[in-house]
Amino acid sequence: PLRPFPISKMRLVPDGIEKPDWALDGIPKIEPDSDLQKRVEIKTPEQIERMRETCRIAREVLDAGARIIKPGITTDEIDRVIHEETIARGGYPSPLNYHFFPKSCCTSVNEVICHGIPDARSLDIYT
Repeated sequence: PLRPFPISKMRLVPDGIEKPDWALDGIPKIEPDSDLQKRVEIKTPEQIERMRETCRIAREVLDAGARIIKPGITTDEIDRVIHEETIARGGYPSPLNYHFFPKSCCTSVNEVICHGIPDARSLDIYT
């Protein structure tokens, strides 16, 4: 049976990293009213290159998180690595405080719960 585990405090993002509009209060302001919600934007070559670079960085961060996964690790430890690796690359962990989500990544210990909040749960109790 899945039960709640303790959740650590929200991790901080250094002042030098650009933050999205939801970073402070948890409420996205631009996204809901953006016309991109209703139309497809044709990207310029420069935008496409920036997207490729962003995807490469995201892959590096996810690979770093994957390298530490083993029985006994907590989902909060996975979140810590994802947070630190994102910050190290100059990025803001996009889930962090988005609609008040308290962590830098989402975890699912049973492949059922979507957007699970990383906590003190040890992965060895599910093996």
